[in-house]
Amino acid sequence: MEERMNGMPPADMGKIMQKKEKKVNIIMAVVMSLVMGLFFAFLARHNAGAKELESMPPAPIMFITSALEAIIAGLIVALILPLGKAGRAMARKFNAEPPSMKFTLINSIPLAVVNAVICSAVCSFISIARAYSNMPAEAKAGTPMINMWLGNWVKTLPLSIIIGYVVAIIIAPIVVKAVGLGAPPAGRPPVGGPPVGGPPSDRP
Repeated sequence: MEERMNGMPPADMGKIMQKKEKKVNIIMAVVMSLVMGLFFAFLARHNAGAKELESMPPAPIMFITSALEAIIAGLIVALILPLGKAGRAMARKFNAEPPSMKFTLINSIPLAVVNAVICSAVCSFISIARAYSNMPAEAKAGTPMINMWLGNWVKTLPLSIIIGYVVAIIIAPIVVKAVGLGAPPAGRPPVGGPPVGGPPSDRP
């Protein structure tokens, strides 16, 4: 594969690499969002009070809907925001080259953090909105829904980010290898930026 890419014009090679990178981002988003959705459903039920738990859907339904909601949110984020590009730019600043572990650790930060924030916010809001709609009127009077949502989301957010980051660094090498996206051929810059480590004049 690398020999064929070495003989390709830069424009053709760039298109192939961009398609592979997009595929990696989508697969990563689906897997991470699935884990985040299931984990957030567990946290939401674990941290809920007795009254809140009574208002929530049955556990199986909540886990399934939370996973689907997280996957949809994660896919939208992956398709709209250039998180892969942001990760590579961050890795270049620290002179991290693929497929090293240093590159994986740095490159995964934007995707993990943004995915965790968006997915947890969406899943939390939907679960709390459902629970709030089933609460009795007297309970609603003393507990605004926005406060209920923010309290639940803030409690789960730090752990959500940690879980998202751990999942990202575990699955990233597997997904990259499965898609066939590794370091660019020798002498070729990575897609979307200058050679890793900066221009030749900036290299030690």
